[in-house]
Amino acid sequence: MKAKILERLIDEHGPIEVTEQGGEVELHFGNQTAQSAWRPEQPEQLCFAYYRAMMLPVALHPRPARIGLLGFGGGVLAKFLLEHTESSIHAVDLRPALGPVAARHFGLDLDHPRLKLQFADLSAPDWEPPAALDLVLIDLFDRDGMIHLPNETVARLAETMSPTGMICLNLWRNHVPAVVAAHRQLSAHFHPDALVAHVPDRLNTVMTYRREAWRPEDLQNGLRRLSGESTPLRRAQGQAWQWLQPLRGQRR
Repeated sequence: MKAKILERLIDEHGPIEVTEQGGEVELHFGNQTAQSAWRPEQPEQLCFAYYRAMMLPVALHPRPARIGLLGFGGGVLAKFLLEHTESSIHAVDLRPALGPVAARHFGLDLDHPRLKLQFADLSAPDWEPPAALDLVLIDLFDRDGMIHLPNETVARLAETMSPTGMICLNLWRNHVPAVVAAHRQLSAHFHPDALVAHVPDRLNTVMTYRREAWRPEDLQNGLRRLSGESTPLRRAQGQAWQWLQPLRGQRR
């Protein structure tokens, strides 16, 4: 079955295309790689496995009041977090056209009182991160692959985060030089032993950094917190816990 094109437009950065096939709505930037996806008939489920892996820090952080999303896409993660957490969501993306697209095709309420949406160039020297973020979820891709942030941007982001803040990064692990570069950047500001989740049957790896080393009891506490979360959030995270790699010095 051929995908149905729901909308296609071109902004200054290239094409934006929304398609539907088999009940799944996808966002594309001019190629076959889906940048966002959701099923309107199953709005409480996260389609992408790496989305589910990026929900792990929501349980690992004891009280994430402010969550930053760098890379907005179709607003799928913003919508899910607004509906299933009490956190305020601060999303940043380069392309203003994505806001109306998220509202028209991915069910996001742009006027939600806990949503702040900023369109800006994260690589610009004058970009200022939102203050005191507890979690930062980075999912930055364009039609050519992963987007590399300047060292200065990463440094400003780390400086403005809360003391217990965490950064969670979605990577394509087959792009080894980009993975190494991202790890070096974040290790300059956070503990180098990241929490790593390899998404099976895909090339996504999700890495979560914080200032202190991860300990087994952090994972145990996260699992306890998960038991008190909403059913959609428990469902989203449940499988992803199995993808975590052992901590340094820890056996499975």
